[in-house]
Amino acid sequence: MKKILFINFPVSGHVNPQINMCKELAEKDVKLIYYTFDRYFPKFKGLDNIDLRKYPDNFVDYYNALADDPSLHKEFSAIFYVFYTLTEKIMPFILEEVNKEKPDLIICDTLAIWGKIAAQYYNVPMAFFFSSFMGDSILIKNLPSFAFDIFKSMVLYFPFTIKFMRMIKKLEKQYGKIIDKPWNMMADRGKFSIVMTSKEFHPGGNEYPDNVKFIGPAHIEDSELPKVKDTIFVSLGTIATSETFWDDCIEATKDLGYEVVISFGGAKNNKVNIKNLPDNIKIYDNLSLEEYRKVVKRSVLFISHGGFNSISDSILYKTPLLIYPFTAEQKSNGLLIQKCGCGIVYLEKKVEVKKLREKCIEIITNKSLQESLEKYSQSFLNSMGPKKVVEELNKEFNLF
Repeated sequence: MKKILFINFPVSGHVNPQINMCKELAEKDVKLIYYTFDRYFPKFKGLDNIDLRKYPDNFVDYYNALADDPSLHKEFSAIFYVFYTLTEKIMPFILEEVNKEKPDLIICDTLAIWGKIAAQYYNVPMAFFFSSFMGDSILIKNLPSFAFDIFKSMVLYFPFTIKFMRMIKKLEKQYGKIIDKPWNMMADRGKFSIVMTSKEFHPGGNEYPDNVKFIGPAHIEDSELPKVKDTIFVSLGTIATSETFWDDCIEATKDLGYEVVISFGGAKNNKVNIKNLPDNIKIYDNLSLEEYRKVVKRSVLFISHGGFNSISDSILYKTPLLIYPFTAEQKSNGLLIQKCGCGIVYLEKKVEVKKLREKCIEIITNKSLQESLEKYSQSFLNSMGPKKVVEELNKEFNLF
């Protein structure tokens, strides 16, 4: 029996898209070992043929400390520093695991740099898993604002640039010239690569070679829509926002004739003035993934931060987006959504209720947005899917 190590970058936005892929692999005659935080283990309930391994506690504590520092979230240069310092922290553990398990294949979440280093260090075949777009020369050619934002961040936040460049040199001294650089971290590099979107939606998708497999988003089997959409959904995940943002959203949407659902995504710093709330406003501290998708399905508008899973779910369910980005990556996603005709990006830092209401009405009444959503939603449904990708993986690596 062949052995596969699946090395995850431990955030929900990377775990969730990988579940169906793991489900398909777990049904085959392989030994599948999946590395992530133990808080995500319940997501794999019902998958018997999978060995869930937790990252060590000191790594979890270090990760949590970085996650609690808002200065590390917004700019690309700071985010790169996070990737490399996490890699340094976890390398001894992951090298020991790979040496002990001697896998036949390592599937690397592309942001889990430590998995790619370990695979090369021990000369183990590897495949890449992209939970969002790739970030290579093809994407940059088709979405030049992405490269500009990275360059601007590296210049304006130069202290972080110095930090992550020093970290790269330190890692290279320990493990050799096999460390991802920022410019190839999100590239396929000729490896078997699984990308969680459709070829049509990915910028320059038709330009990629056959080693890049566009699997489409998770849960396409759950694509049937209600007959009537009656909700406006507001959810920005766990990111920090101003204390007035949610009240501004309520004020802008409360009289548009829809139920308004607010989800804080578990973030404790979000606040709403709950006095005299209209009956059509529903507020939740958090929603399960299933509940969240049900709300997106029945929504005429999704006010979102622009995370990749959020925009994928919205397109699948033909729900137009108003994107209020917090990070540079989310801004790039928002600009692409606008370019593809699936929504609008709201770039002003200060929310103005009147302008926000006008944007909401513009999106809800714009029929051309529905035509674009139909086009890309269908491209998702026509994508390869996890079952076909696992078959292709077997052809490439002779796993079962």
